[in-house]
Amino acid sequence: ELSGEDRFGLLSDVTRIFRENGLSVCRAEVTTRGSQAMNVFYVTDVSGNPVKSETIEAVRKEIGLTILRVKDEPCSKSPSRESGKFSLRDLVRSRSERFLYNLGLMKSSS
Repeated sequence: ELSGEDRFGLLSDVTRIFRENGLSVCRAEVTTRGSQAMNVFYVTDVSGNPVKSETIEAVRKEIGLTILRVKDEPCSKSPSRESGKFSLRDLVRSRSERFLYNLGLMKSSS
């Protein structure tokens, strides 16, 4: 989880640091509210394996220990992909709901 002051190029810098440390983003939730960036990245190594603790610490030091919190959660696929089926309708609905939520036109479902 990365949260802190948003700035131009933040997402690009974070993904570059991940890539330079051999990490692959399998899922991300990117949100900006006002001047605050609140992002969650689910990462694996380039082979899809869990990330080693040394790599996590290197990334934390480079990004900033205070704005990056690490949780040990598995990289899971969306339910429609787990079943081997991919629904374009689900993808479009998910993106449109996220867009409306970010505009403040939709309440969170949680």
